[in-house]
Amino acid sequence: MTSTVIRKRLLILGPLGPPHISDQVEALVERGFEVCVGGTATEALDAGEITIDGVRLELMPDYDRSTPIGMAKTVRWVRRLLGEFRPDLVQAHWIPGFGFAAALARARPLALTAWGSDVYRAGAIQARANRFALRRADLVLADSEDLLARCRELGAPPQRCEPIQWGVDLSLFSPPQNGDRAALRERLGLGDGPVILSPRSLMAVYNIPTILDSFRLVGEALPDAQLVLKHMGFEGIELPPFPHPERVHLVGSVPYAEMADYYRAADVCVSVTSSDSSPRSIWEAMASGLPCVLSDLPWVEEIVAPAGAALTVAVGDPSATADALQRVLLDPKLAARLRERGLAVAAGLDREAQMDRLASLLDQIGAEPSAREERSERPLASRSPRDGPIPPDRRGSTPRVSPDRPLTRPAKPGNPPGSIDPGSGGGR
Repeated sequence: MTSTVIRKRLLILGPLGPPHISDQVEALVERGFEVCVGGTATEALDAGEITIDGVRLELMPDYDRSTPIGMAKTVRWVRRLLGEFRPDLVQAHWIPGFGFAAALARARPLALTAWGSDVYRAGAIQARANRFALRRADLVLADSEDLLARCRELGAPPQRCEPIQWGVDLSLFSPPQNGDRAALRERLGLGDGPVILSPRSLMAVYNIPTILDSFRLVGEALPDAQLVLKHMGFEGIELPPFPHPERVHLVGSVPYAEMADYYRAADVCVSVTSSDSSPRSIWEAMASGLPCVLSDLPWVEEIVAPAGAALTVAVGDPSATADALQRVLLDPKLAARLRERGLAVAAGLDREAQMDRLASLLDQIGAEPSAREERSERPLASRSPRDGPIPPDRRGSTPRVSPDRPLTRPAKPGNPPGSIDPGSGGGR
């Protein structure tokens, strides 16, 4: 139920392809925030595509943020939103892009949310942008202590750094009941053999070729094994020829709620990324009772490994990945142990509790809401045709945020290495 008490007026900036921001918007509106969302998309949204009342979506023009001119235009766009919406605080996702632009626009109070690759894979230019933004932040959020430590190394004030998880919806993601798996597989067009699920995007950082190479080995040992590459529809790397192609299922974007069916239909989840930080897709998999094989990144060693909740492998090692997958598929006791421990870890990352914490942290840094009658301009969400024409660089009409899918159609991957803003990782 949405609160009727307005806590703060919040401007959220970030990449709108992945579902992360739309999920937080929904949660913060439910907790009484008045929200305006600004971000990037490759296509304008159709009117009526968003369903949360009172949320205004501002699509940023297609500025080339890899250039100083493009970033300057982005900063001016942010300043326009600040002047029109007059927020009590700003939350910017993806630090070298929207975080940097918000800091340049002197948005205050400013909360920055690190996603992982925006810090871990930052080149020299992005690192300088990160350093500039982090030193000016009133709150820095990240989903692992290792990622927060990297932010502190770049100048984030230690007393302003707070861990926060995206959280997992435990009412949506839960283990299958007896008989569910067979029915789900039939409905999803999968066979009877064991199912390996990769729920990550097709970008280079997610090492899909490594997964394909490992499936070549698994498929030789298990002739009925299947691989599902469930991606988000982003343009990504050119994939090599599929091994055992008749048993590889390439699945694009689906409604968010349907992801639970893919987790329940599978026997093991694989995510062997080069860079990551506590991705929500892994918590969704664990909450659905799915054993996981993960690359041995810092967040895994920090959160998952101590609980023995997954098998870990070195990045870029198809043989080790294949061995781990076969161990899970051929050892029911191991699979059951990983399933039980994964469920316990996911239970501690309940979305409602994490969003309560996020709302509290934002409340603590936010300026006290100004008296509404003192504001000369009505909030963007309540504009009407009598307000005059929309400025020429504003795209879209009055869409509202949908809780069941991303804010927009999938966006293209970010700008090339060395650019000011490398874009969004966007891999759930």
